Amino acid sequence: MTARIAGRAEGDVLSVADMTSGQLVRRAKIVEAVIALINEVGADAVQMRDVAQRSGVALGTVYRYFNSKEHLLAAALEDWQKRLTRRVAAASDTAGVGPLPGTLDYLQRAQRAFHRNPNMTALMLQAMTSTDPETKTGIEHMARTNTDLFDRLLEGIAPESIPNVSFGVNAALSSALAAVLTGALSLDQAVDRVEWVTRTLVDAATP
Repeated sequence: MTARIAGRAEGDVLSVADMTSGQLVRRAKIVEAVIALINEVGADAVQMRDVAQRSGVALGTVYRYFNSKEHLLAAALEDWQKRLTRRVAAASDTAGVGPLPGTLDYLQRAQRAFHRNPNMTALMLQAMTSTDPETKTGIEHMARTNTDLFDRLLEGIAPESIPNVSFGVNAALSSALAAVLTGALSLDQAVDRVEWVTRTLVDAATP
């Protein structure tokens, strides 16, 4: 699945930290194009030339920002996941309701959002077991975002239990997303099972 320009060293790729405001805008435009293509045709069918054409830049420009298709897909997935998390968290009415209602509300909204984006869900599940360095880095960034979110959602349970509860809930969520994607469970069945796991873990960890 890897696509690279012959002779281009990984070090030639621009670092996000060193980009100008104009370069950041161009990078965001490229990422937006690949997100749209993933939703339309799936990650496996995305071609770098199509990304360049959709974003209105030369193919060589795409490779200045992303040294491979894996790098580009990982960046698109990370960007999409961050936006999804912000959107779902903002829509969840969790203020003052305690850890269980807030967490359940977030998880239900998240599952429905993933259900509306099956191609991105498939990419995320695939990326979670990838050995590609760029993909692994993207997953690590996503994991940190997720940890910060669940630290807030689970506030009120025993602090030492938060990592274990978060791990269990996220394992249930990933399993549910995979089951819905393959047709093993309906969305409603998956929501119910994730809720059961979450209730069990949160209740056990609540002082």
